[in-house]
Amino acid sequence: MTRMHCGFTALGLSLAAAIAVTSSSAQPPTANAPRAGGPTELFRTALPDAPGKQLVVVELPIAPKQANQPASGHRHPGSVYVYVTEGTARFGIEGQPVKEVKAGESFFEPPGVLHAVMESAHPTEGAKAIAVMIVPDGAPLTLPAQP
Repeated sequence: MTRMHCGFTALGLSLAAAIAVTSSSAQPPTANAPRAGGPTELFRTALPDAPGKQLVVVELPIAPKQANQPASGHRHPGSVYVYVTEGTARFGIEGQPVKEVKAGESFFEPPGVLHAVMESAHPTEGAKAIAVMIVPDGAPLTLPAQP
């Protein structure tokens, strides 16, 4: 495991612990409600050392790939760090081979890159992850595949 990977893993675990303790004070309870068809937002706060940016943490349920599932993708307006908490997930971004990421491992998405694959590696069981996102103020968490 690389030093950078260990650092990101420690960051992810630290953030998850901090969220468990402080999430209710960062936003009103309605901010934590899941969006229809989207991830559950766990935490959101402005970043004082990065004006115009917010730190957003979401829980990602990752379903197995369906045989008739069309290929689709999306982009993010900022950096995304994903930490798999259960199962094994497959992640794929433009220009890189698809990676299998097991529970306890992580994945990084640079801003603006096409995220084309996110599925459980198991044919019938889902996986779960926590995503830590840096999002510009007023921007959505995801953007369409076509800019």
